[in-house]
Amino acid sequence: MLPCAKFYSLTFLLLFAIGLLAQSDPNEQRLEQQKIKLLDEIEYANKILDETRATRKISLSNVQTVEQKLRLRKNLIATLDKETELLEIKMQELQIEADTLKEQVDRLKLEYAEMIRKARQSSNSTSRLMFILSSQSFNQALRRMEYLKQYSEFRRKQVEEIQQKEKELQEKLASLNVQKVKKEAIKGQMQLEQKKLVREKNEQELALKSLQSKESEIAKNLKKKEKEAKKLEGAIQKIIAAQIELARSKAIRGKLEEEAAKLHLRDGTDFTTKTTNTQLQKIIAAKRAKSNAPAKATTPAPKTTTYALTPEASKLAANFAANKGRLPWPVERGLTVRGYGPQRHPEAPGVTVDYKGIDIATTKGSKARASFGGEVANILVIPSVGYAVILMHGNYFSIYQNLETISVKKGQKVSNNQEIGLIRTDPSDGKTVLHFQIWQETKTMDPQPWLIRK
Repeated sequence: MLPCAKFYSLTFLLLFAIGLLAQSDPNEQRLEQQKIKLLDEIEYANKILDETRATRKISLSNVQTVEQKLRLRKNLIATLDKETELLEIKMQELQIEADTLKEQVDRLKLEYAEMIRKARQSSNSTSRLMFILSSQSFNQALRRMEYLKQYSEFRRKQVEEIQQKEKELQEKLASLNVQKVKKEAIKGQMQLEQKKLVREKNEQELALKSLQSKESEIAKNLKKKEKEAKKLEGAIQKIIAAQIELARSKAIRGKLEEEAAKLHLRDGTDFTTKTTNTQLQKIIAAKRAKSNAPAKATTPAPKTTTYALTPEASKLAANFAANKGRLPWPVERGLTVRGYGPQRHPEAPGVTVDYKGIDIATTKGSKARASFGGEVANILVIPSVGYAVILMHGNYFSIYQNLETISVKKGQKVSNNQEIGLIRTDPSDGKTVLHFQIWQETKTMDPQPWLIRK
């Protein structure tokens, strides 16, 4: 691990130093930044693998992390390839500019040589003096003196122009050489990355074969895990349904209290917080009858699974929806090792699993953090795998599962990026994975499009 990190560090320094010598453009800078980012993510994947390999056990976590590393490696090779293409175009442009400058220098030198030859024919002071004295008038003599002065200035400028063009030519040639060195360095790095990609693919295939040889055992364990997942999903749905009903009840209560206030019914005297909605409806109806006010239906709407949001909750939900694609990640650093939706299980190709969220692999000791401000709707205790925290953002919910300890409590208000618990490290295989979900009311959503792109 360490030698690899040292190699990448030296590579960065080399390419960065070369880049300073060359005149970079926005595309080149973008590719360089992308390359550095990919190398950093690969190094982070290696760090995660080192932790799981310490258990000396081939696990799904290893397979998934290597899959992500292979994807990153392919993206890195593609980025290096684009960078090579860009350098090739730049080298061609520099070569054309250098050739053009050389032609200009050669032409200027020829012109200057011809000028010197002619100047020598009349270079002695007697010839110049005779040229002035042979003037037919004083004005013509002045003009001839000015001509000789201008001619001398022109010769000086010709020398300066030749020197400037030669300087530009040398700069272009030096820049061209730098680009050639950089291109060779990138080609060498690309060949190294391709070799690593082949080696990692072979390792991945061996790991998958090892796991697939135990497919029947894995399928049995998966059924057990799927049963537990269904149970957890049911518990989450009940919590969300309860929150929907609570929000609906609050909205109805608010409307009833508004109606009561219009009839001059006083909170604390005519009714209290202990007065049920049904009782309050009867109080309102009696007050209307007594004051001969026009009858108005106050029967609550039938139960529904759709939220009746308070103004505050509506604003929070709107802000959450408006931030789609910009939500911070629920971990400081991590790799998505399992996506959302139905997919074949890598350990048992014959089994398809419908994932309700995404799995994010991270390093031991990492904390889960809130992806958006809201309220802790509930905390679930899951036997053998720790805690799950459900945050409410209006009619949206974010769920953080596989926590070893928690640092929030039910009903607590949380802010963006606030730590909510320590992510559990599985002692059997050393993996540290956060399971993250997003729900809109009772419907699960793919969290990936909601999170800010790395």
